[in-house]
Amino acid sequence: MPPTRYSYAAITLHWLIALALAFQISLGWALEGPNSPELFERYQLHKSVGVTILVLTLIRLAIRFTVPRPVPSEGPAWARTLANIVHWLFYAVMIIGPLAGWVIVSTSKIQVPTLLYGVIPLPHLPVSRALHDPAEVIHESMAWLAVGLFVLHIAGALRHQWLLGKPELQRMIPFARGRAIPAAIGALLLILAGLTAGKMAFPDRARTAAPAAVPVTPAPVAPPTPAEIVQAPAENVQEAVPVAEAQPLADWTIAQGGRLGFTARWNGEAINGTFGRWRASIRFSPDMLDKSNIRVTVDLASAGTGDGQRDDALKGSDFFNTEAHPGAVFTSRDIRHRDGDRYEARGTLDLRGISKPATLRFTLRIDGDKASVSGTSRIDRTAFGVGQGEWADTEAIAAGVDIAFSFTATRNAE
Repeated sequence: MPPTRYSYAAITLHWLIALALAFQISLGWALEGPNSPELFERYQLHKSVGVTILVLTLIRLAIRFTVPRPVPSEGPAWARTLANIVHWLFYAVMIIGPLAGWVIVSTSKIQVPTLLYGVIPLPHLPVSRALHDPAEVIHESMAWLAVGLFVLHIAGALRHQWLLGKPELQRMIPFARGRAIPAAIGALLLILAGLTAGKMAFPDRARTAAPAAVPVTPAPVAPPTPAEIVQAPAENVQEAVPVAEAQPLADWTIAQGGRLGFTARWNGEAINGTFGRWRASIRFSPDMLDKSNIRVTVDLASAGTGDGQRDDALKGSDFFNTEAHPGAVFTSRDIRHRDGDRYEARGTLDLRGISKPATLRFTLRIDGDKASVSGTSRIDRTAFGVGQGEWADTEAIAAGVDIAFSFTATRNAE
């Protein structure tokens, strides 16, 4: 005898997919607006949920063909045909929709890596970029089709349950025997919960961002030149310490534990990051600044912002393009004493194959053969082509990027 209810595996997958699909449709409506950290996170979650729906649907199909299920409800031929069409269109939506989204991501001009739920990397499909626009049309069509199928599916279930008096809900809703009305209400609430969760997954924090989050351009450094990058003043300047005796010119070795960080602003929100690998060649004496020099080399692939997808995007051709230009190099041209223990190193920054003037401002305290250094700088990312295509828009990502560094060093023995 065929079973009167679906298997618990089929029931579980049915409601997991329904909840995920409701969440995904609602989240998809929130994928609008200017580029921002929230929008980036929404897209990453949207891709993760889409792949989850694809996997669950394939498992559900396998169960459909291998596990016995109840016989279809009796009724007129048109009703049975419509029910079959709705069911198979649902399978098409849940398979074609995610696959079309995968093609969109794989053929996008901006190659943003996908890390499912921040853990599992999803490779791009080896398909032609010519498929990008058709895939977008298909993906959007699948979303609207899913909305229509939701309405038809729910209407059909309610028609069978109450107009025709057939226990459809009891076959698919857990613990629904003899309690069809509470079960139906619970099922509708589950779908509403998925829609609400998708809408509220990432509240728009941009509306509550404080005006202070918008960077203020500092005054130019005198004497300014048209090509020179304006620099931000150092913070927390230490009190001046007089030098007791002349300091000989010496090479310095940076100790472990130094930090080289950066701050960019995306729609007014600060995105903080660090470079994990960098080195510096320093030959310096406060009494022989004309002969002192600094050279800093940064491994751009070591940039980290705490988000794997964003970090991978930074390495790509739209930003650092580390495959073609793995490093950035600052080379000092001259070093000047400003006042107290504050100094200024002017020179050239080579980034993405482009050389531009740059200035480091730093504080220095020397105690015997030990030195502590902290400083800041600001560069214009657009001057180096960091941010191509839509990422070149400075209304979304500010042009000015603040650099901050701190480290200790030891004077090398002569």
